[in-house]
Amino acid sequence: MKKISIGTLVATVIFFAFQSVMWMGGFHNDFNTYTDKQPIIMQTLNENLDKDGMYMMPTTDWSKPNSEAETEKLMKESVGKPWAMVFYHKQMMGMEASYMLVGLFYTLISCLIASLILYYGKFNTFQSRFWVAFAFALFTLMQGVLDDMNWWGYSWSFVKPEVIDLTLGWGICSLWLAWYVKNTEG
Repeated sequence: MKKISIGTLVATVIFFAFQSVMWMGGFHNDFNTYTDKQPIIMQTLNENLDKDGMYMMPTTDWSKPNSEAETEKLMKESVGKPWAMVFYHKQMMGMEASYMLVGLFYTLISCLIASLILYYGKFNTFQSRFWVAFAFALFTLMQGVLDDMNWWGYSWSFVKPEVIDLTLGWGICSLWLAWYVKNTEG
């Protein structure tokens, strides 16, 4: 249990610290696109949106009858025309400690799962343990970040921080886990 606990805690610090340095150090500052027209865009959004949410435009109201047929028609009519996804919040929140704590908790749980699999999987070599640990990042990239980029057209600048954090940050974490978390009990 000591290998799992220490492995998890150190891996959590490694990955969380890596992400913190990348974001606070300004390495991911280009994740969004700037426009000098943001005051008028924000005014328009504030005047026309009632609640927080992710809005996709154009789209139809899925709660209405016949929405599938309307959506299919709208999709065909919209090909080649502009569209948008807007993540809208009525109020910006400050960077609170709770965000950091929740992020740390998610990282801890992720590292614990990886540690448990490495320990109880009885992978005999450093290389096998590394690739099992790193597979978490690859799975997340393929089924999360890059899949969203494919289906929703997320720009490379938006997904690049996740790709970097998962490949480099989790890669370093995987090296630690592969070296430390091994079942030596036979």
